[in-house]
Amino acid sequence: VSIGNICRSPIAEAVFRKLVTDEKVENKWMTDSAAVSDWNVGRSPDARALSCLRNHGIETAHRARQVTKDDFQTFDYILCMDESNLR
Repeated sequence: VSIGNICRSPIAEAVFRKLVTDEKVENKWMTDSAAVSDWNVGRSPDARALSCLRNHGIETAHRARQVTKDDFQTFDYILCMDESNLR
């Protein structure tokens, strides 16, 4: 299983960003996604992820990054895509 921030979490980030923008509450949310590994740092989302987003009219400028200790101070909520990422 690849956990490099180029598939599921960028999709979730982009969808959530669109939802809060559509509801005009984007100024109340800081939205980002990150990986537990450094495998794909700096890369764009996977072509399949981008295709899925495009099919739903959602854009993203995401670049993969790794979770940092600062994220735990910066964000009120950190959601994990699965148990493996949580561990």
